[in-house]
Amino acid sequence: MEAPADLVAFVEREQPRLVRAVDLLLGDRAVAEEITQEALLRAASRWEKVRSLGSPGGWTHRVAINLATSQLRRRRVERRARARMASQDGPSWSDAPTEHDPEQTAAVRRALARLSAADRRRLVLRHVLDWSAEEIGDLEGASAATVRQRLHRARQALRDELTSEAPSLHLDLDDDATDDDPRPDVTTTHEETSDVR
Repeated sequence: MEAPADLVAFVEREQPRLVRAVDLLLGDRAVAEEITQEALLRAASRWEKVRSLGSPGGWTHRVAINLATSQLRRRRVERRARARMASQDGPSWSDAPTEHDPEQTAAVRRALARLSAADRRRLVLRHVLDWSAEEIGDLEGASAATVRQRLHRARQALRDELTSEAPSLHLDLDDDATDDDPRPDVTTTHEETSDVR
C-alpha cells in the first residue's frame, strides 16, 4: 500500500529538522535518527488525525522531544548506576566516542552539553526548530513571557560557556528577535548557512 502523497512530503520535510534537533539535544546522531523514525512512525500511524491538526509538524516535534527527554532521563539513571558501580568496583566506565565534527560545531555541542537539559531543549526548540515562545510555553506549561526570560538566561549561559570553550566563536542569538523573525541556527557561524529551514 502506497503512503499518501502529503504524508511522504511531510516526512521528507520534517525528518532532517527532527534529526538535527534531537541530535543537538542528545549529542548522539544514531539515537537521534531512531527517535526521529519513531516520532514519524507515530505520526504516520495516526496520519488521518495528525494531518487535521493545526500543526502536524508541531505534534511530531513534540513527540520527538518527549522521546528525547525520556532518553535523557534514562541516561541520567545509567550514569548514577555507573557511578555507584565504579565507586564499589574500582575502574570507571568510559563513554562511547563522539562523532568527529568540525571544530566550531564541536565547541557549540560541548557548550550545549554543559547547559541544563531544560535550557538546551529551549534553545533547540527556539533556534533550530523555530518554535515561538508561545509554543515552548505550551510544552512547558509556562507563559510566553516566562519562556522569553528563560531563553534569555539560556542564551547567556551558552554565550558564557562558549567564551571559555571557543572565545573567537560568535553565535548570533538575538534576544530581541520577535516570534515572526527568522531565527539563526545555533550550530553555524556568520559565514555558514543553515540547511535546516
